[in-house]
Amino acid sequence: MVNTEAAVVINSSFPSTIVTSAAAAAAAVAVAAEVEVIKTAESMLTNLDQQSILDFDKGDPTMYEAYWKSISDDFKITVSASQCLSYFTNSKSFCWFMLPKLGQEIKNLHNYVGNAVVEGRHIVVGNGSSQLIQAALYALAEPLDPPSHINVVSAAPFYSCYPQIADYVRSGLFKWGGDAHAYVDHDEQPYIEMVTSPNNPDGELRGSVVNKANGMLVHDLAYYWPQYTAITKPADHDIMLFTALKCTGHAGSVGLFDSQKI
Repeated sequence: MVNTEAAVVINSSFPSTIVTSAAAAAAAVAVAAEVEVIKTAESMLTNLDQQSILDFDKGDPTMYEAYWKSISDDFKITVSASQCLSYFTNSKSFCWFMLPKLGQEIKNLHNYVGNAVVEGRHIVVGNGSSQLIQAALYALAEPLDPPSHINVVSAAPFYSCYPQIADYVRSGLFKWGGDAHAYVDHDEQPYIEMVTSPNNPDGELRGSVVNKANGMLVHDLAYYWPQYTAITKPADHDIMLFTALKCTGHAGSVGLFDSQKI
């Protein structure tokens, strides 16, 4: 598509002796059509409902809103006043603060979709993936009692919040170590690699990069759902992160059932 300014320049650059009346008329029609297209596009953008715009800055999943509003009367969550009175909602579970029914429904969902092996696993819920990533880093690093920080790495391009998450609490156990492709193994020191598949931001299906015996892996599978990629097999890793935000679009549900660590 040629913009209006370019069309005018091209038209005015021809000598008047060459441009015939027919050519001038054709050029005028082309410019008029182009201007009309631009006006139509501008009008559509002006009148577009703001809720229909994808927010690439925050990743706010409002694109699901119309669907959930259309079926909201059929799907409701009711919490009785007699529920959740104790800190220990399930004392027999590794995640003692998780409602037993929620844990079973998470397993049912993964079994139905076929994107993760859940049998024989512990499920931990938290307020967002950032919280669970920090919990996973601590759980892996703390038992080692390292003499210096354990590097946390991920293959570039990586999720932009990984460096902030790794360094936010200024832990003496771990710190952000940068691009996994550039990671240098020093004296067989342990490291933690974040493996994101499908990757954020490019959607690539990935595996680990460093692949050393002293490495520990955290698989971030937030986008491993059928609306984002083909589910080729159930993921089967030691630590797997999923989130309801990417699965159903309920970004504001962090206090209810946002993320699961398997």
